[in-house]
Amino acid sequence: MMQLLDMYSAGCRDFSHLDFREAWMPGLQLPEVQLCYADLTCAHLHQAVLAGSNLAGANLWRANLSEADLSRVNLERSILIRAHLERADLSNACLREADLRLASLKETGLARADLQRANLSYADLTGANLSGADLRYADLTRAVLVEANLTGARLEGAILDRARLDPVAVAPIEEPLKSLV
Repeated sequence: MMQLLDMYSAGCRDFSHLDFREAWMPGLQLPEVQLCYADLTCAHLHQAVLAGSNLAGANLWRANLSEADLSRVNLERSILIRAHLERADLSNACLREADLRLASLKETGLARADLQRANLSYADLTGANLSGADLRYADLTRAVLVEANLTGARLEGAILDRARLDPVAVAPIEEPLKSLV
């Protein structure tokens, strides 16, 4: 990790295609970096700061990103299967076509996030803030959305088969859902 920080301090911002499998980097602060197609399988990035970074196509299978600052991050087409993103800040992030199956997104900030065509099947979004999020054509099969804030979320074409929705959360999304019936 020291070598990575030294490279960052020297001005290097492109760490694309590198192998960080099982790396232990809690609290890492690397905002605005390029990690496209990097392998971060099972990496421990608890409370990391990667705001504004590009992780398009990265493999974050089972990565721990709990409480991380991932605001404005590009995670388009990234693999986040079984990732731990509890209480992470993903506001204004691009997660278009990302694979978030079985991910834990409890109390995660996803305000204004782009989740178009993302696979969130079986994901736990309990208490997540999805206000203003774009979930068009996202797969939310069996996702848990209890106490999630869906105010202003776009859900046209979203698959909500057997998703667990809080009755209170259904009210703000009732009108868009009527068009799906």
